[in-house]
Amino acid sequence: MNWQTNSYLIALRGFARKLGVTRILGRFLGGRSYEEAFDKALFSYLQAGDTVWDVGANIGYYTSRFAEVVGPSGSVVAFEPFPVTAARLRGNIESFGNCQLLDVALGAEAGIVMMEVGEDDIGATNRIVGISSQGVEVTVATGDEILVDRALGIPNVLKIDTEGFELDVLRGMPDLIAAPGLRALFIEVHFGLLAERGMASAPADIENLLKAAGFTTRWIDPSHIAAVRS
Repeated sequence: MNWQTNSYLIALRGFARKLGVTRILGRFLGGRSYEEAFDKALFSYLQAGDTVWDVGANIGYYTSRFAEVVGPSGSVVAFEPFPVTAARLRGNIESFGNCQLLDVALGAEAGIVMMEVGEDDIGATNRIVGISSQGVEVTVATGDEILVDRALGIPNVLKIDTEGFELDVLRGMPDLIAAPGLRALFIEVHFGLLAERGMASAPADIENLLKAAGFTTRWIDPSHIAAVRS
């Protein structure tokens, strides 16, 4: 187990979050700059002709960049369930002939859930909040179902950013994760949101699930994990 998934440190992170220390550190460290290492690692594993799944695509920051890297011989499938955000994403990628948008959420099982509108203006903090909360109704499918029903082909690289539902996404795609064609996964792990769901151990569960499937894992920074097939 890595230090990021040590139970004592997870508890300490939660305490710091309640005090607002993590927000202060985020501003001090310069906003998105901490994600530069994640971006560098992610794009180092992409090749022309690859198939990439962008799970939690938002308005397409990564989707459009993936499309450029994989080129016309490759393909990008963007998953974005929130209607307003999906509409913006569709407009942002319409010039790419190698992109496909699926307006569904991926999860551990198929169903209908409610999605809550986030505070930001680009929908980056929109998140699933359950079946009885107020919000926008969205459809959930499993990755394995999508793989079969849509005949999309095995992705070579997966990027996952689902606001505290990372483990659910992985649990819904055991066949996909076992497929030799899947070369790497890059996941943003939302420790705070997972803890709010009563899933404080989920970061360690994510790491263990990936290792059991034959991947070597490493934490690029305190919130991003990379898994590369051994």
